[in-house]
Amino acid sequence: MGASLGFIPGFLATTLSEDLSVSRGKIGLIVGIYFGSTGIGSIPAGRMTDKFGSRKVVVLNMFLVAGASLMIAILSTYAVWIVGSVLAGMGYALANTGTNVAIGNAVPLERRAVAMSVKTSGVPLMATVAAAIGPWAANVWSWQTILILNSISAVIAGAIAYLVLDDDRSEAANGEKSDPLPKNFYWFGIAAFLLIGGSQPLYSWTVSYLEESLEASAGLSGGIMAMASFTGVVVMICNGIWADQLGALKRIPLIMLLLSVSSISVMMVMLGTILGTYIVIIGVTLGVSMQLASIGTMHAAVIDIAPNSIGKATGITMTGYYLGALVTPAGFGVLVDITGTYTYSWLATLATLIIAVGAWHQAGKIRSQENTNKER
Repeated sequence: MGASLGFIPGFLATTLSEDLSVSRGKIGLIVGIYFGSTGIGSIPAGRMTDKFGSRKVVVLNMFLVAGASLMIAILSTYAVWIVGSVLAGMGYALANTGTNVAIGNAVPLERRAVAMSVKTSGVPLMATVAAAIGPWAANVWSWQTILILNSISAVIAGAIAYLVLDDDRSEAANGEKSDPLPKNFYWFGIAAFLLIGGSQPLYSWTVSYLEESLEASAGLSGGIMAMASFTGVVVMICNGIWADQLGALKRIPLIMLLLSVSSISVMMVMLGTILGTYIVIIGVTLGVSMQLASIGTMHAAVIDIAPNSIGKATGITMTGYYLGALVTPAGFGVLVDITGTYTYSWLATLATLIIAVGAWHQAGKIRSQENTNKER
C-alpha cells in the first residue's frame, strides 16, 4: 500500500490525461515526483527508523497514503495530485527502511533473500489488483472512486502493521554506534538509480503503450499488466529461494544476469508495433519478473554488505533508486510527446538497463562491512 500512489497514475494515464486536460508527460511527472520524493526522504527515513522503530514509521506511512488519497479524490485537480505525490512519496521511504530493519533483525542470512523477496512482493501484488481493476473501474465509475478505496485500504494496512510489526530499531537507536559504511558504497545508490530507471517504464507506461500504439482496450491492457505483475511475484519469490542457495557472494552477479534478461524484454515490448500484442505480453511479463527479482535480491545484498548499518545503507541505496524513478516516468512521457512515438523512449530504457549492468559490476567490487572491520 505504501507504493500505491506511485503506480495508480500510470495505470490510469489515459483517463487522467483526458479528465485533467494534461499531457502524458505531466502524468508521468506525477509518478516521477512521487518516487523522487521517496528518494529525497530515504536518508531521513533511515534516521527516523533508528529513533522511533519499525512499527511507528510504517504506520505513519499508511496514514500519509490514506490522507493523500482522500485529499486527491475530493479536490480532483492536477496540483493536488502533485502535493499528494510529495506527501505519500516521502512517507513511502519510511516503509522501505522500516521493513528492511525489521527483516534484518528477524531473519537469518540463509533466508534473507527470500524474506526480502516476499516483502517486496507486496508492491507487485498491489499493482496486479490496481492494473486489473483500475482502467476498467475508471471507465465504469471514476478515478476518484479508486482513490477512495485506496485510502480505506491504507487505513486497514496501517492497523495490521500496528498489530503485527515489532518495534525494531538498528544499533544506533540502542545506544550503540553503527559501523561506517564500506568504502565506495555510493555505487549501490548509482546502480539502484539505473536499475529502476531502466525497468520502471514497463510498469508505468505499458498500459498506455498498448492502448495508444496497439489499439488494445483499457480492460485488455490492464489485464495484461495484471498478469505480468502476478507472474512477477511468483518469479520473485522463486528467485529469492535461488539467491539464498547461491549465497551472499553471488547476489550481485545474479542482479546483473536479471537486468541483462530485462533488457531483452524491453526490446520485445518495443517491437510490439511490428510483431503484435503477443510479443508485448511475453516481453512485459518477462521484464516485470526480472525487475521484481532483481529488486528483492538488491535489498538482501544491501544487508549483506552493511549488516550493522541497515538503516543508513538502505537510505543511500533507496535515494538512488527513487531518484531514478523520479527521472524516468516523466522523461519517458516527454519523449513520447516530442517524438509522437514510443520507440525512442523504449530505446532510452534499453540503454539505461545496459549501463545498469555495468554499475552493478562496480557495486560487486565493494567489500562487506564485516570484512572491512576485520581488516581494521
